[in-house]
Amino acid sequence: MHKLRLEKVSRIFNGDVVAVSDVSFDVSPGQTLVLTGPSGAGKTTILRMIAGLDKPTSGSIFLDDQRINDVEPRHRNIAMVFQNFSLYPHMNIQDNMGFALKMRKTPKQVIRDKVANIAKELEIENLLKRKPCQLSGGQRQRAALGKVMVAEPKIFLFDEPLSNLDRKLRISARQQIKELLKRLNATAVYVTHDQTEAEVLADKICVLDAGTVMRID
Repeated sequence: MHKLRLEKVSRIFNGDVVAVSDVSFDVSPGQTLVLTGPSGAGKTTILRMIAGLDKPTSGSIFLDDQRINDVEPRHRNIAMVFQNFSLYPHMNIQDNMGFALKMRKTPKQVIRDKVANIAKELEIENLLKRKPCQLSGGQRQRAALGKVMVAEPKIFLFDEPLSNLDRKLRISARQQIKELLKRLNATAVYVTHDQTEAEVLADKICVLDAGTVMRID
C-alpha cells in the first residue's frame, strides 16, 4: 500500500491562466479520494500532475515520503485509466494487458500468468484474443482496468473512466471498480463530475471549483 500527498500545488498555463491554485490533500494507503466539481475545476490537471504528464508551477507532490515533482512519469509506477480506455487498437486484449510488463522485459511466462489471473478476476478471460473494436464498452472498460492492474502500480488514477458508458453499464461498472479497489487494498484518485458516482466510490471527497479546493470530507 502507498500514500499520496499534495502540498500547495499550483499549475499556471501560458504565464497567467491559473488551472490549479494551492491544492493540498492526502490519500492514505488503501484509500480512494474522489475529485469532483464542474468542468474546468482543475480535476484532470491534478491527475496529470500526479502522473507526471504536467509539472506543477509550484508546490510539492509526494509518493510515500519521496517528492516526485522531478521524477519521470515512467519511473513513478502510477497508472492512469482514461475515459477513452487507452487500449492499443492493433493489439489483442492479452497483448494490451501485458504491454507494460513486456516493456520491463518481464519473462513471457510470467506475463501470461499475470494476465490470465487478472483476466479471470475481471471475467474477461474469454476475450483475450479479441481486439478492442470487437468488445462492448463495458468489456473495454474492464480490459483497460486489467491493463493497469497487471502493471501493479503504486497509485491508480481514474479520469472519468465511465463517462462513455450508458447508465446501466455505469452502475455495474462503478460497483465493480469499488469492489476491485477494496480487494486490492489499492490507493486511488478518481475524477468524476457525477455526484452519485463520487458518493459510491469515495472514502474521501474533494470538491473543486476554479482550481481551488472548496471542501474535503
